Amino acid sequence: MQGSNYHRQTLMRGAALPLLMLSATPAFAQDASAGNSDPRAAQQPLGNDVVVTATRRPQTLLDVPLSVAVVSGDALDKMGVRQFNDLQSGIPNLQIDQTNGNFVINMRGLGSGGGNLAFEQSVGFFVDGVYSGRSRSLQTAMMDVQRVEVVRGPQGALFGKNTDAGAISVITAAPTRDFQGRVSAGYEAVNNGWNAEGYLSGPITDTLSARLSVQGGHAGGYMYNRATKQDDNGNNYLGIRGQLLFEPMKGMSAKLKVEYGKNDYMGNNLAFNGLGTSAIANAIRAASAPYGGVPEYPSFVRVADSTYGRGFSRTETLGVTLTTNTDLGGGVQLTTIGGYQHIKANTETDIDNSPLTLIDNLHIERTTQISQEARLSGSIGKLSLIAGLQYYYAQSHIVQNVFWNFSPALRGPSVLPFDQKSESISPFLAANMELLPGLTIDGSVRYSDETKQARMQMLPGGPASFRPYDIRAKRHEKLWDYSGKISYKFSRLGQVYVSYATGSKGGGFVANDTQLGNTGKYQFDPERAKSWEAGVKLRGEHGVYDLNLAVFSTNFDNLQVSSFNGTSFVTGNAAKVRSRGIEVEGNVRPVPFLSFGGNVAYLDAKYRSYNGPCIYNQTCPLGYSDLSGYRLTRAPKWKWSAYGQVDAPLSGDLDFTARGSVNYTGLTNYQDTQNPATMMPAYTTVDARIGITNKAHGWDVAVVGRNLTNKVSWSQAFGVPFVGGATAVFVNPSRTVTFQVSKNF
Repeated sequence: MQGSNYHRQTLMRGAALPLLMLSATPAFAQDASAGNSDPRAAQQPLGNDVVVTATRRPQTLLDVPLSVAVVSGDALDKMGVRQFNDLQSGIPNLQIDQTNGNFVINMRGLGSGGGNLAFEQSVGFFVDGVYSGRSRSLQTAMMDVQRVEVVRGPQGALFGKNTDAGAISVITAAPTRDFQGRVSAGYEAVNNGWNAEGYLSGPITDTLSARLSVQGGHAGGYMYNRATKQDDNGNNYLGIRGQLLFEPMKGMSAKLKVEYGKNDYMGNNLAFNGLGTSAIANAIRAASAPYGGVPEYPSFVRVADSTYGRGFSRTETLGVTLTTNTDLGGGVQLTTIGGYQHIKANTETDIDNSPLTLIDNLHIERTTQISQEARLSGSIGKLSLIAGLQYYYAQSHIVQNVFWNFSPALRGPSVLPFDQKSESISPFLAANMELLPGLTIDGSVRYSDETKQARMQMLPGGPASFRPYDIRAKRHEKLWDYSGKISYKFSRLGQVYVSYATGSKGGGFVANDTQLGNTGKYQFDPERAKSWEAGVKLRGEHGVYDLNLAVFSTNFDNLQVSSFNGTSFVTGNAAKVRSRGIEVEGNVRPVPFLSFGGNVAYLDAKYRSYNGPCIYNQTCPLGYSDLSGYRLTRAPKWKWSAYGQVDAPLSGDLDFTARGSVNYTGLTNYQDTQNPATMMPAYTTVDARIGITNKAHGWDVAVVGRNLTNKVSWSQAFGVPFVGGATAVFVNPSRTVTFQVSKNF
């Protein structure tokens, strides 16, 4: 036994060597879960028993007075979720869409569009407590995750910067004091893909533990391109993460995490949703005729080629995180979280989506950010307090190159560099107190001081239709956010709550706009949210059921929006917006081997006052339309999912598992012009998994199917510039069937 432990520690030391070399990289970062045991090693909590940190203190989901959805790492693995946008199918009022090189996140119908490349999201994204300001960071694969927490509604006081619509927090699995590991590999049969991943975790010495996680794979292309005879939008991905956890004494720990990720998409997933009857549209039809004609409506077939080569989207990220936890005595804990992130991204898109070379877009992004947080937590009698300070600095360099080939006045490259530096500091305070048995109040407040400076350019030498410009500007904003909650736990298995919260996002600058030299509109104002929420959370005896219900109403002032008008993006502020609705989540386990449940969300999200882009097929003498009363983009009225699962013993150590889920998304509008071609009709997808597990020997074999009905859906739409009547969309993945084998040890 002693020899076995020696060999295991020797193995861990060898596995930790790459991390020790990587740790020489300058920077810092964090993880609030330092010291927790790997959740894969023990029985996962179910339903409202899951422990979350949505209020910056560990609580079960039942006790959190917020609308929170949680997805465990085990669930992500079993359903083959490897990309961030796959999260949305089982979470009510969460919409994650691919655009030209970015993800756009909307929560309860609220979020920032993908048109302005300088936009920061209104839904904050955190990994182990470190905020990521650029949506590009979402394009790396999810690897060795403990859980994902989705907190809906404004979270400015608790989470800070740019969380006025909500927050998504990814908590990665931490090093463990016991030796454990896992390897997994799979083959995807429909599009000829593969995946492989694994981790190794355990002690190196009595005070030092390590964890090494690796993932790689190829998602086969699902858009067959008849012009190039290639399957487009395939993805090669790679991730590696190393962690060291140092625990020199009781009550003191430091965890260093170094992580690299890469996604490389090959070929675009653009398709037409109507081509129109213009002369250019007919030229596209003629050029596509040798390849069997142009598919004029979305499918998994396209006809596109360009002299600039095959489209692509490449993202690389490097992150370093250092988290420390120190018990100062007297019940006071000091936590520090430092983070460094660098993003390198390049995207090329054949915008005209045809064998002609009319419009190609290449944009390049380089972003570096540094953040540091320090907070103290403790109690004075029944009063629990958290006080802290956050610092954030980011520097971005974005260049958009648009290659035009229409007419003498619209030919040549438009080169649009954008450079921005932002810096913010924000102190915050959160308090919690039980006034009476079961009756608790929570309050929090945060002050943010942020400075941004930018340079926006369109270089001379481009098409004569556009006016070059060179604009420098600076913004300085001071914002307050606060929240308050009252909750009453009327039994150990039930709670009701009421909350009020605010959130804000600073103003900014318009990036990469060919019309800026004519319009002069180069900046937009801060947006602010004020939200009421009430809810009830219930859990049956012995976990036989869980039920969570929330009703909410959120008013937004100056929501930042960006809509495409057929030639360029119109970026600015919508005067007033209101989002209100209901969210219900539940599951039932009537017998140990059977469970079923789901969620449903109703959303009424509309502009209350907004002079926006001209409405499709309406006269527009003022150059704008009154969009008051119209639904927001990316805000389906109904969204629901349902699942059923059977876990039954077969014989001896073998268990059988079968799970099926149905996911429905209502009609979704993607542009404020109200063009029917930019509205995705309601659709339903079906996913399933069948597996056999041998717990005694730690192996698992499974077949995982996603979008089994092969439903064609899409996640973004825009009018093709200067091709009257033509609309292009980004098509979502087709059916996949993966054969997966895993082994725990």
